[in-house]
Amino acid sequence: MKKIVYIVVVFMVWLAFVSCRKDVKVKLPAFKQKIVVEASIETGGPAIVFLSYTIPYFGSFDFTQPQKAFIKGALVTVSDGSVIDTLKELDPQNGYLYLGTKVIGQQGKTYFLTVRVNDKVITGQTVIREPVKLDSLYFKGEQDSLGFIWQRFNEPAGLGNCYRWFSKRKTKDQFFAAPFNSAFEDKFIDGKGFDFAYDRGPQPNEVQAFRDDPERGFYKRGDTVIVKFCQIGTGEYQFWNTYYQNKASNGNPFSAPTNVKSNYNDPEEVFGCFVGYAPFFDTIIIPKKK
Repeated sequence: MKKIVYIVVVFMVWLAFVSCRKDVKVKLPAFKQKIVVEASIETGGPAIVFLSYTIPYFGSFDFTQPQKAFIKGALVTVSDGSVIDTLKELDPQNGYLYLGTKVIGQQGKTYFLTVRVNDKVITGQTVIREPVKLDSLYFKGEQDSLGFIWQRFNEPAGLGNCYRWFSKRKTKDQFFAAPFNSAFEDKFIDGKGFDFAYDRGPQPNEVQAFRDDPERGFYKRGDTVIVKFCQIGTGEYQFWNTYYQNKASNGNPFSAPTNVKSNYNDPEEVFGCFVGYAPFFDTIIIPKKK
């Protein structure tokens, strides 16, 4: 008798669930193409600008030919208030990467970016602040010879400091790479000392190889790792913070959508950020044995 009652109850619950289910059709907004401007300048280096167009998420795009989204022939200039530097295309056939030669990043200076693409004019500005030191680096093992880079950091008092973290393995990596959620602010850590860790970020030209790497995200005993710890502005932090929030919610139906904040003059037409980096460098040689 109890089994019969149980079966009846389960059936009624299932029937109620099925009868209440309703197909919902969501009308997606029409795709609006934006210009993507990824720009930076750091102490001792020239301005670097990557230009491309956004592509539709549900549209057809041949990812084996990314150059179809690159922007070539743009007029890109950076000024420090006295010198105007017209950036040159690294490969005029493809566009995408524009490099400066005259204006070199200096601590405490403000930089102004102007990008002209067809009839659109994009402007933005950033400041290179003072570098902030990490106190020490150390390696903590997680799996056999693999682990993460940890650092001890005494955050200077005074609200408003924001940071971004990069690293590069000597002899293995070509570029400094930032891991996911690499930017943070001092809202809850102002003037405090604490330890924090990051995993290894992917090299920008080896994203698929990174996904397939069984040691993905880890550092390894025997590695020599250079850490680049940068102070950035609040607006620049807000871009990276909202960018990571948006990326983390991708594909999650229960997450709240996040608008990515830009520091350009027309955020409705442009995606990206102009970031001034004030880097502090430190190196750790991870022992081959424990």
